[in-house]
Amino acid sequence: MESTMLSMRQFHILIVCATLSTAFFLLPSTLIANAHQHAWLVPLWTGAVGIACTLPWIFLSSRYPRLDVVQIAQRLLGEFLGKLVSLIIIFHMLLTCAWVLNNLDDFMTSTLLQNTNEWVFDAAFITIAAYGSIRGIAAISRTAEFFFPLMLIGFTLFFILAIKTWDWSSFNPVGAFDWEGIFPKSAFMIAFPYLDGFTLLMIFPYVKEKPGRNYIKAASLGALLLSLITFIVAGVLGISRASHVIFPLFVVAQELEVSPFVEHLEATISNLWLILVYIKLTLSFYCATVALEHTFAVRSRGLIAFPLAIMCIGFAQSMHDNIIADLEWIGRYLLQYFALDTILLPILLILVYLIKRWTAGRATAS
Repeated sequence: MESTMLSMRQFHILIVCATLSTAFFLLPSTLIANAHQHAWLVPLWTGAVGIACTLPWIFLSSRYPRLDVVQIAQRLLGEFLGKLVSLIIIFHMLLTCAWVLNNLDDFMTSTLLQNTNEWVFDAAFITIAAYGSIRGIAAISRTAEFFFPLMLIGFTLFFILAIKTWDWSSFNPVGAFDWEGIFPKSAFMIAFPYLDGFTLLMIFPYVKEKPGRNYIKAASLGALLLSLITFIVAGVLGISRASHVIFPLFVVAQELEVSPFVEHLEATISNLWLILVYIKLTLSFYCATVALEHTFAVRSRGLIAFPLAIMCIGFAQSMHDNIIADLEWIGRYLLQYFALDTILLPILLILVYLIKRWTAGRATAS
């Protein structure tokens, strides 16, 4: 285990970046298509439910503060079952990395670099992620800490400039709530990006104090930012148009004209978003490599990082044919898939923990 300890600022930055990341560009159009002018409410309620669903994992982490997720599973279930559960968790982490790469492919090939093969983006980003995971959590956190002010200033200026085309008519009349669009149709957002964050419990042992409470604060801030972004997109592009473009923030940046000499800012905004994607990908890949390292007691992280990187490229290339298939799969199946690792599995581990504690108490009393 690394001796590095993360400060509260570094931990908050990592969680906020991981929460926003691909959801930042990918989800607003789908949410607006489902819930119309009330789409900004969806990140709030799904964030509350998604963060609440991570509480069982946070409880386990508080019982074993110096252990990560896979170590807790092996401590409670024993070597064989613990490693089996650990492999399930590791597979989930690898799929998360592949999803990030797949979303990156869809964005780059449909906007900026349409004639470039997808594997070029995959190879470039996963190689950097593998190197970052080998360097350790300190390098990842310092990189995020370095770029965060740049991203904050860039996105803040972008949204301030975009608001000049704001149209309140997108929200008038308020009308009746579309309960089906706000709740059942948009429930997938509980899983993406909030339940996806359970893998970040791998870095809890490196946080100086109260990692669970600080995780909840940072994830809640991410939910508020996603709500604000969705609200701005709906007001700037309008409900109808925002729901019919896949990457509405990219369209806003394309049409933003600061002056006759400063226009077409989509490349600049896309580069800032790619930094967010890099942080999410590197952090998720780091969690996967460390989990595999702890499961099989591998001494050299480099021996497993690059083989895992090749697997991630293969998963990303074969995951979905296009962005439409990806969004349809997310809407139909993602929540059910995530429920196994993020809800059922920690509840099972808590039951085992309580049974062990009860039997130990009885043995002591007798």
